[in-house]
Formats: sequence, C-alpha cells, structure tokens
Amino acid sequence: MSFSKEQKQGILTESYKLPCCRRSFLVGILLSKGEIRDGRIVIRTDGEESAAALLPFLSEAFGKTAAVTTPAGGGRGRELSFSSPSAERLLLGNSEEILYYPSLRCQGCRGAFFAGIFFAAGRVSDPKKQFCLEFSFGNRTKMMNSFFAETGLSPKYTERRGEKILYFKDSASIEDFFALAGMNRTAFLFMNFKIENEFRNNANRVTNCETNNIRKAVTAGAGQIAKIEELERRGLLSRLPEELDRTARLRLAYRDLSLYQLSQKFVPPITKSGLSHRLSKIVKTADELLAERK
Repeated sequence: MSFSKEQKQGILTESYKLPCCRRSFLVGILLSKGEIRDGRIVIRTDGEESAAALLPFLSEAFGKTAAVTTPAGGGRGRELSFSSPSAERLLLGNSEEILYYPSLRCQGCRGAFFAGIFFAAGRVSDPKKQFCLEFSFGNRTKMMNSFFAETGLSPKYTERRGEKILYFKDSASIEDFFALAGMNRTAFLFMNFKIENEFRNNANRVTNCETNNIRKAVTAGAGQIAKIEELERRGLLSRLPEELDRTARLRLAYRDLSLYQLSQKFVPPITKSGLSHRLSKIVKTADELLAERK
C-alpha cells in the first residue's frame, strides 16, 4: 500500500463524533471531486474499501443509498452514484459556498472538511523520499486555489499530461495542511523527517568541512616539507634564522604530527598559530633562498 493510501485509510478510521463533522467530511469530498452525470451525483474513490466506508456518510447526510459500480475504464477504483437535489445544489453553487461552509459548523468541521478534500483529490509522497503534496481538482482548480489562499496556503500550479495540479513542495506548507485537516500523525511524520534531514545535512556539512580542512592541512604540510627538504638538499637549511631552522628540523623529524602536536614538541611549547606562522615564513624564505641559487 502506498504512503498516500495509508494516510487516507487513516482518515476512514477517524471517529467523527458529530453528524455535522461527518457531513463536512463528505462535503469536502463532493466539492473536490463530485460530478453530476445524467441527474445523478457521482463520486469516484480509489477502491472498494473506500467506497464502502462512504456509504453510511451519504446515507446520513442525504438520506440516500448510493450505488457502487466499477468505472467504465475498469481498474480498482469504484464510483458511488446517487440522486440528491441538495447535493446537486451544493455542486452547482458558487465559490463563496466553499469558502464559508466549514466555518458555519462546529470547531471539528473545518478539519473534517480539509480531510475530505485530501481524501478525494489529494496525493502525498512518502517523506522518506521527497516532500510533495498535490491535488487534482479538474475544473474546480481555480476555485480551490482561492480557497487555499483564504486559509493562508499558497500552492503552486502545474499541468501534467493535461491534468491541472495544485501542489506543495515545502515541508512547512504540507505540515500546515495536515494540521488543518486534523491529521496530526501525518503532520508529525513530515516534521520528524524534516528534522532528521536537517540534522543529517548539518552533519554532512560538518564532516565535509572537517575533511576539507584536513585535506588542506595535509597539502600545506606536504608543501612545507618539500621546501624544507629542498633547502636541506642544497645545503641552505642552516641559512634560515635560528628559530626557523629549529622549526624546520622539527617538521622533518615529526612529519606525521598535526600542527598542535608539533607545537608541543618545542621547549617551551608554542601555540598552534605561532607554529603555522613560522612554517609560512620558512616557505617564503625558502623561495627567496632558492631563487638566489638559480
């Protein structure tokens, strides 16, 4: 079962205690995906289980027993069809109805309404793979986009194989939607994966930074040793100032030590930055001495 379907199955187990909440859930479905065909209301679901779960909602809200059929194109989906003048008026109403419908009922109705929208028209990716929540509303896309804007959400728009899509790619917007829908478990899943990703990315950045620093230090150390060896080979090492000569000979004697470890070999020990400064001066002086011999 896909991650998206798991979340929808979770909605079906939600116990909406009040009839107004159950109706709001159903109205969210109707306004998202309901159609009128030959005087009947048609709702398409993703399977027989979802269709069966909606039957009592329809019976309670509209006093109708819906027929469950397989769509003409076949597949696992099922269609619920029934006759209802009130449901037809709802689908034929203007966009203002969708903007204000949930606020006219109890506090739980708004969440149920959003859950119905997701149940009917939403798809969400597994946050382990990517953050993506998208909706397909057909000819209601513009109306639903306005509704999202009224609730503080700002989906992006695209078309895919002729299908109009509203979508969210950022975790914050996805979390906000599922929180509005009362789907807190789903919202927390995205929060947790976002935190994990940020932690992992930060750890990778630190590791990469440390690796780059080590690489730079190794490269710099190899260059310093090469200069010192060249001075020694040409008999120029003793021409360095006393403190630089002593530093150069310690560097050759302890090639594998870090700067800090090498700095502690001095008597008395010197600072790491002081040692780094001396080694830089050795390289500069070596270039000058070698240039004189050319």
